[in-house]
Amino acid sequence: MNLEMGETSISLDGCGRANCFVSHAHSDHVAALRAGGKSILASDETLALAGYSDKVSPLKLDGVSIKLLNSGHILGSRQLRAELDGESFVYTGDFKLHDSLTTKGAEVEKCDVLLIESTYGSPEMVFPERDFVYSCMAKWVRSNLERGAIVMLGGYSIGKAQELVKLANQYLGISPVVESNIEKACSVYEKFGVKLDRIPVRTDEAEEVLKHEFLSIVTPSSASRSFCGKLEGIYNRKVVCAVASGWALRYAYSADRAFPLSDHADFNQLIEYVERSSPRKIYCTHGETVRLASELRRRGYDAKTISKASQMTLDEFSEGD
Repeated sequence: MNLEMGETSISLDGCGRANCFVSHAHSDHVAALRAGGKSILASDETLALAGYSDKVSPLKLDGVSIKLLNSGHILGSRQLRAELDGESFVYTGDFKLHDSLTTKGAEVEKCDVLLIESTYGSPEMVFPERDFVYSCMAKWVRSNLERGAIVMLGGYSIGKAQELVKLANQYLGISPVVESNIEKACSVYEKFGVKLDRIPVRTDEAEEVLKHEFLSIVTPSSASRSFCGKLEGIYNRKVVCAVASGWALRYAYSADRAFPLSDHADFNQLIEYVERSSPRKIYCTHGETVRLASELRRRGYDAKTISKASQMTLDEFSEGD
């Protein structure tokens, strides 16, 4: 998807233009970095997490005022605010409004045109309070460790895994064992000031910890009953697993527990963002777009859906929309 403002064109989390905005470091948003030869707008944290810190060029703009806003999704995640001749546009990228253990909630500024992510755009997708979920997770982990079990907590290697490490530190006083790809991202988080006490796998300290019950932060594919069954044969000890995902509200997982912990805004936060930003026009993208646009129209907003398949260029600053 591309933003056209006057003579300036910017690809939004894509690589279809020479100028590209990369909102955050998750793999489905870094196509421009992989493509090479692009002028990139992204935070230092995003570039570090994606491993492209020394391989980017600045954007070439023509009278467009650009501002990056924190999106609260993961370390370094940003929204794009662009303004030309008094008309303002905001692309949220993935965001959440509430603070987590590792990130501050998203900033919200007024705008004329809003392009908003819609991952959890249905009214039934409303998460419990984050502190309550943290407490439930900590209680579950502690109970199983006290029974002598090995505990596996699953979350995406960038963002969710670091939040789970911080949860173990603050709520349980534990330094969990972490997989190699999770350790790589943890190191970047620490470089930018987020303290994370953990034990990288395949170190002497980890080998000692693995002789007893322990907590490990893993990717979601490892937090499954089939994988835990294999570990039980290796360690001769009960192994339990849980997944942290907003989709726990809707889907079943092959795990012992699933906790509704998300890096995205839930439905109520999506509505709150719109109310606070007061846009004239709204475009919903990436997720439950039809439902969110319908709910926004019901509330009196001019809201539509937009997708890469139906429209590659967003140009709301020209006449005759």
